[in-house]
Amino acid sequence: MQQKTIPLSSSKIDIGCRFNFDIFDQKGHVLLPRGNLVLSVQEATNLRQHGRRLPEDKNTASAFTVMQRIAERLTNLFNDIKEGHNEGPQRINQIKYLASDFIHIADQEPDAAFASIHLNIHHSYIVVHSLMAAMVCARLSMTKEWDEKDRQSLIAAALTHDIGMLDFYQLINSRSALSEADIHIIKTHATRSVQMLKDFGVVDPLWLEAIQDHHEYLDGHGYAEKKGAEISLSGRIMALADSYSAMLRPRPHRERLIARQALQTLYSGDSASHYDLELVAKLIWDFGFYPPGSLLRLTNHEMAVAVRNTPGVLDDPLVASLTDSSGRPLLKPVIRNTKEPTFNIEKTLDPSMAARAGRMFEQCWALAASTR
Repeated sequence: MQQKTIPLSSSKIDIGCRFNFDIFDQKGHVLLPRGNLVLSVQEATNLRQHGRRLPEDKNTASAFTVMQRIAERLTNLFNDIKEGHNEGPQRINQIKYLASDFIHIADQEPDAAFASIHLNIHHSYIVVHSLMAAMVCARLSMTKEWDEKDRQSLIAAALTHDIGMLDFYQLINSRSALSEADIHIIKTHATRSVQMLKDFGVVDPLWLEAIQDHHEYLDGHGYAEKKGAEISLSGRIMALADSYSAMLRPRPHRERLIARQALQTLYSGDSASHYDLELVAKLIWDFGFYPPGSLLRLTNHEMAVAVRNTPGVLDDPLVASLTDSSGRPLLKPVIRNTKEPTFNIEKTLDPSMAARAGRMFEQCWALAASTR
């Protein structure tokens, strides 16, 4: 279902402008993804005449609640699959409904939704990893102007791309080093995931192709050694989404990377030739070096959280402090200007420290709404 949009009647639109929100036309097609630059007089005129945006949700805390419920539903889905409760069409519809609900909240409140996943310390690795991959797919497919049906198929693929690993995750994650048998399981899990979905009755080619190709790289160094044009666009998006989300979470045999390191690896590191750099650039400008939910230490020793990326500036997010300089929780979050020396970003903290702030995170997005 196409989401309701409202006109940009009060927005100043000119060459050089960037916005914290996506701009659509009346049919819901993307005219300007958030963070992108207005480049010409013609584009500015078109946006003024036809531009619309999603209405602001004053209760942005609901994004955290919705995403937590989606995480619970995904957990239950994975548990059912592990226990062999695979009821064919019913299971397929369950995944599709989950994908549709995910797309709705990811489009409506992308920053709060991303943060909810980034800060999730209560669900298993595979659940959080799948949700993060789905979030990246939701954003990239929106900016590529995919229609509703194809976006649902891609998000369904993101949510289920690792089901071939469900029986092995706990075993593999308990080891500090991987054996040859472990590596074989990992390298065949895409094919195993596709076969499981086919057994459920999935025949959607985009859904299956995205999963089959999600470990294929443009330079031919993927599991099946496909390269370049042999790899579907859905597979390119999934490969990027899978790698980025995996880098942000720790594993016993691999340290987590902070978002800046992950993005630099994807764009200019040794593995940069693996990925579609146009897609990587879109991801970078969408969430920046400090994506929503990044926990930060400021120079005055306050702990803060990145609430949203500043359009056009990769390393200057809008942040809200959660504790004072001694580590004591504040009564309510306070927006800080990280350009001021006192509030410069000193380092990125581990997401596990989120427990110190309790439910205060949800207040940050409601507070930030007043700064738009």
